[in-house]
Parts: sequence; structure tokens; C-alpha cells
Amino acid sequence: MSTLKYIAMLKNYLKIFFRQLFKNKAYFFINIGGLSIGITAALLIMMYVQFEQSYDADLAVSDQLYRLNLASVSEGQVEEHSARTAPAMGQLALDELPAVEAFSRVVIMGEVIAGLGEEFIREENIFLTDAQYFDFFDVEIKQGDLEQMALPLKVMLSETTAQKIYGDEDPTGKVLEINSTNFDGTVVFEVAGVYESVPENRHLKPEILVSYATLHHFIGKQVDQSFDWQNMYTYLKINEKATIEAVRSQMNDALQSRHGETLKAAGNEWELEFQAVDQIHTNLQYAGEYNAGIDGSKLKYFIWIGAFVLLMVYLNSINITNSRALNRAREIGVRKVTGGNKQQLFLQFMMESLMINFMAVSIAAVILGTSGNFIVEVLSLNLPASAFGFDQLYSFLLILWIFGTLISGIYPAAVLTSFSPSDILKGTLTFKLRNTFARPLLVSQLVFCLIILSGIFTVYYQLNHMREQELGIALNDKLIVRSPMLFVEGSGNYQEQMNNELTKIEGVKAVAATNEIPGNEVYWRTDNVYVEGNDKSGAMYSILNVGENYFETFKIQLKAGRYFNNALEEGSEAIINEKALETLGFNEPENAIGEQLFSNGNAVPIVGVVDNFRQQGVNNQINPLVLNYSPGDLNYYILDFNKEEVGKILPQIATAFNTLFPASPFEYYFLDEHFDKQYKSELQFVQLFSLAAIIAIIIAVMGIVGVTTQLIIGRNKEISIRKIMGASFTDVLTLVSREYLIWLSICFTVGIPLSFYLFSNWLDNFLVRIELGWWFYVIPAVIIAVIFLASTLVQTVKAALVNPAETLND
Repeated sequence: MSTLKYIAMLKNYLKIFFRQLFKNKAYFFINIGGLSIGITAALLIMMYVQFEQSYDADLAVSDQLYRLNLASVSEGQVEEHSARTAPAMGQLALDELPAVEAFSRVVIMGEVIAGLGEEFIREENIFLTDAQYFDFFDVEIKQGDLEQMALPLKVMLSETTAQKIYGDEDPTGKVLEINSTNFDGTVVFEVAGVYESVPENRHLKPEILVSYATLHHFIGKQVDQSFDWQNMYTYLKINEKATIEAVRSQMNDALQSRHGETLKAAGNEWELEFQAVDQIHTNLQYAGEYNAGIDGSKLKYFIWIGAFVLLMVYLNSINITNSRALNRAREIGVRKVTGGNKQQLFLQFMMESLMINFMAVSIAAVILGTSGNFIVEVLSLNLPASAFGFDQLYSFLLILWIFGTLISGIYPAAVLTSFSPSDILKGTLTFKLRNTFARPLLVSQLVFCLIILSGIFTVYYQLNHMREQELGIALNDKLIVRSPMLFVEGSGNYQEQMNNELTKIEGVKAVAATNEIPGNEVYWRTDNVYVEGNDKSGAMYSILNVGENYFETFKIQLKAGRYFNNALEEGSEAIINEKALETLGFNEPENAIGEQLFSNGNAVPIVGVVDNFRQQGVNNQINPLVLNYSPGDLNYYILDFNKEEVGKILPQIATAFNTLFPASPFEYYFLDEHFDKQYKSELQFVQLFSLAAIIAIIIAVMGIVGVTTQLIIGRNKEISIRKIMGASFTDVLTLVSREYLIWLSICFTVGIPLSFYLFSNWLDNFLVRIELGWWFYVIPAVIIAVIFLASTLVQTVKAALVNPAETLND
């Protein structure tokens, strides 16, 4: 066939398609609408999963880049996996391992105030690092000279930060003041240059990078030989031909050779681990992460949700097309009699599938392009606005267009073109659904609905179960106020000022201070903690500085001893939790009171033991915790007040704060809401399952109506004959409904065990979990049965009431 004939034929097919479209608007609306909604949901899920898996994956040396991690071992058991290592590890790897080509070290600075004159910002994403970091992580220099970063007291700024502080001016060579508790005040730096703001999909997103040589300026170069100070990330570039297991073994041998005797003498046992950089964001195994990522194992469940939704919409499209098969039979018969062959008809119906799927993916693209950011905000998904640009969507759209055309078009096209023209024109055509895939397809849809509804119940109750666990700490009615941004010399003690002024406000019961609030990981950690006369246990201890009223404000129970003596100097006493009591070797809380606790060379008496209150959510292990008293400036202030009176109290708090610290913005949030952010992953599950359930139910109803309509059409004559023979309304209703019950039985037989298997595995990821009761499946099964029977009721009753004469004379 010539090209012109093909073009003419395609034009004819398009005319037929649009004629059918305007003739059967309801059919096309249901079909295209269902596809559009499902594709939109599936696209959103696929984009989310792809983005979460893309962290650091596009780096030029991503496949060679590893982070060196540290496992603390005690009696052959790993006590903790930590992302942080000591300064000497990088050089040791370069010296001893031929496969290591280069290394980079990153030191966490903590929160600082950075600026110049009246322009300053609070910045948390600030790190000390070397020039190698820029190469490893593809950080592009926009202005300045990277060689300057080899010198002390130099900084590089991101474009975003440079704009905030210096506006449109070139900051290179200009002064930047950084105020930090780590510097005990303000230090003046010179801006060495500006780099392009890093993409969202990086596990570290630095806004300010301080030259590593600055560490030498304050501490001395001997810090690079330290194996004790574990407060940095070490990145290694490994030769692409090397086997990572062999490199890991060599690294541990080198550690034992160089530092094994010292470790043994100190009571430490370490194992070094290598983690691919592109796996950091999706792994929650390691403590000490600066930005906690997500549990990558849970992403597969999001993929399953997306796959279920897509399968349902395509199955629905197939069923709807099949339900109209008899309506188009005469058209097919005429086309065949007038010379149309099977291949031409097949191509025509595939063209219709192509057009329907094109419309569906186009509508989905418009929905995401115009409302994607709103949907992401509602669902609390981690997706940047740039994800919804056409350049990001087009590959997904193209795949779904082609895939959807094939999967929803081939089978209906094969069925429609198989009809005999003589049977069609004689009116003897019988199109029995039992000879098609309609029943299995519909049952599959019902199974998917059951799984998704069971998922909603499981995830919702697991989330509530986690939230309702006893934490050992009172989170309600607590307002968090950030520390003032400026540490102004001569301004006095901020903690004292906050306590004195804010407790004057009626309704504020108490004010406490801490370096880390509940819900945040305590980043100051060390294994160098022991009591006099005992060896170190090898466990990692969290060290938390707290102020006056901390234990009383949070209602943390005392097991033995007393709280801090506030009249003493900072760091004069220590309080430990029960987990620390255990790792220090005490059987009873009273036995620890008065013992000298050594930490990094300093010794203070243990004056109290408190409950194992949860600093983080219930899916985190409780760590050994040492609390030090600090009357000085800390990062957070906790106000105990009646939340129901927040409208009256909050303005007074803001006024008092602004009076005390006019140069600093008033930043606050509620502690219980902040603590709940740890359950973001589970909340996303609930929201995505809810979205999938709504879509699944809508699509299932469409499929049920389509299939049962065709079923009843095929049995109209049988029903009429039975009625003439004396069958009652109840008999006909029972006859038609019997098959429905068989479908539901198959759905429950397959869906309930599959749901139990899937969600039992999901729950195994939690330290604290619910047990799956019978009602987790019975209630979804009842919902499915009600939806199914309600969707078929009208058609079934209509078939039972039809006049036999009308059917038999047709």
C-alpha cells in the first residue's frame, strides 16, 4: 500500500474516532476520565520514587564515590552504625589502600549567624571541607578561586546565600562575619568565591563552605592524626576496577595495624564500612546523618501502589471497550462485507486506543503542570517545583502513552475484529463474557481495591499506634522558641533573660532550654564515656546540654538521685538515662549516684538517673544519654503553656522576645507538631493509599458497571424466557446475582491472604508495630461487597423487571 493510501486510511480512522467520540460522549468521558485520573496518580508516584532514588546518582564519579562509616562493636555485636568518622581515616585510606584515589572530609559546623553589618542570616547548612569536595560533588564555581580554599579563614557561598547577604554585588574578597558557639563568638572570614546552589537531590546541601584549613587555624594540624574525634564525614573515591568488599577488608586491616593497640587499650572495637554515596539518602541504618533521608525499602510499596493504579485503569479501559463490543458489531460487519480485512480493522481500533491514551496522558500532563505543586504540598511529598516541567515529564508521558495504547488496545481490538460478519448481519452473534477475560479482569480490580483498602487500615492504625506510645516525656502544650540570632557581646545571658521575662506572662508556666529538642537527633556523640574503675563499653553515648527546669517542664521521671544544682558552674554534674546506666555496668539506679563519669578526659559526678524518655520517635532505638547542665546560651527555649489560650499568650511572648532582642526575628513552632514530622513517611503512606483507594474505587465502579451491563445484555433473552416459564422477580434476581457472589468469593480468597502477606512484611520494618487482626480484612471486604452490590443493583433490578415481549421481539 502506498504512502498516500496509508495517510488517507489514517485520516478516515481519525474521522471515525471523532464521530464515535461525539456520538458516545458518556462512554469516552468515563474511559478517558478514568485513564487520566489513574495516569496522574501513577505519574506522581513514579516521579516521587525516581526523585528519592536520584540523590547523588547523577554525580560524575557517583559509581566510584563512597562514604566511610563506622560500626561500634561490643562482644561481637554491632552496637551502632555511625555515618561519622575520625579525621585520620581519610589519610589512612589514601596511604594504605592502592584502590583509593582521593578523599574528602566534611566537618559539621552547626547553626551559625552569618552576615555583615545589618545584613545577617541564620544558617544551618554550613560545613568545613576541602577543595576535593567540590570535585566529588560537582559543585560548580561561579565566581572566585577554588585554590583560596586551601587557606584558613576562607569561605565559599552558594548563589542563594550570597544574594541574601550581598545582594547583586560580587562578594569575592569581601568580609563575612560568622558567629557561632563553636567559635565562642564572632570570627571574620574572607569570601573566596561563589558556587552554584546545589540541586535538591543531594544528601548534603551546603549554603556555606568553610575552608578545612580553618580547623588547623583553631586546633592545629595535629587534628588530622586523630582517631578519637568522630565528628566528620569521610568520602573516598575508589578505583572503578576495585572490588568494594576487598577494599573494606584492606581498610579494616590497615586500621588494626595503625591503631589497633590504641583501640584495644581504650576498650574500643571498630569496624569500618563503605557506603555508596547514591545509597545514603535511602538508608536509615546510620546514626549521625546531618539530613535524615528516607527508608528506601518502603519505596517499593509506593511502586506497588502506582502499579496497582495503572493496572486498574487499563483493566477498566479494556472492560469498558469490551462492554461496547455488541454495540459496534454492526459497524464491524458492514466494514468486513464491503472489503475491510481483519488487519485494517485491527489498525483502526489500535488507532482509537492510541488517541484515547494520548488524550489521557495530555490531561494528566496538564493536571500535574498546573496543580502538581499543590498536590505535592497536600500529600507532603518531597518533590521540587522543577519536577513538573515538561522536560521532566515527557519521558514518563511517552512511556505511558505507548504502554497504555498497547495494553488497553490489543486485546479489545483482537476481540472486536474476530466477529463473523454473517453472524453479525443475521443477528445471531453471541458474545459471551465467559469466553473473554472480562471476569478475571474485574476480579483483579476488586482484589486491588481490597489490598489498597486493607493498606489504608494497616498504615493508619500503625501510625496511630506509634503516636500513642508512651514517650516518657510531655510534648503537649509546649511552644518552641528559637534562640536569638545574634550573640551580642555584653547582652547578658539569654537563658536568664528569657526565663525572667517570659515567666512574667500569665499562662506561661515554665521556660526551659536545650541544645536539641525532642524530635531531633542529638548530634554530640562519643564512645569515650565510662565510670571510674570500669572499661569503656564500646557503646555510643549522646551528650545533651540542658538548662534550668528541663526535667520539670517535660515531666521526665527521676529514678534515683536528684536533678541539677543550678547554682553550680556549667558541666559540673551529669544525669544519665536508664540505657546509659545499663551500658555503664550498673544494675540499680542508686548504685550510679555519686560515681565519677569520665567523658573525653573530664570527670563529673553522676547525680541522677532518669527514665528512658524518647528523644526521637518510637521507631528509633533509645540511645545511652548523658545530660549536662548548662546555664548559658542554648539553641532552643521550651515554653510550657496552655495551648488553648495560644491566641492570647502568643502575641505577648512575641512582644517580650522582640523587646529583648529587637535585631532578631521571633521564630516559633509547637513541639507536638514538630515531633510528628518524624512520622512523615507513614503519613505519606496513609495519604497515598487514600488517594489510590479513591481512584481504585471510582475505576472499579466503572469496570463493574461496564462488565455487568454486558453480562445482562447477553442474558436478556434467557431472563425473558425464564419469566415466561414462570420465574419470579426473586428467582431472576438470584439467577443474575449468583455469579456476582462467585466473583466476590474469588476476590476475598485471593485478596485477603495477599494483603496479609504484603502488610505483614511492611510492619516488620518497625520496632513498635501493631498486630494484624481479622477486622483489618473483614471491614475492607465488606466495603468492597457493598460497593460492588450497589454498583450492580440498578442494572440487576432493571433486568429482572424488563418486559419479556420487548426483549424477544428485539
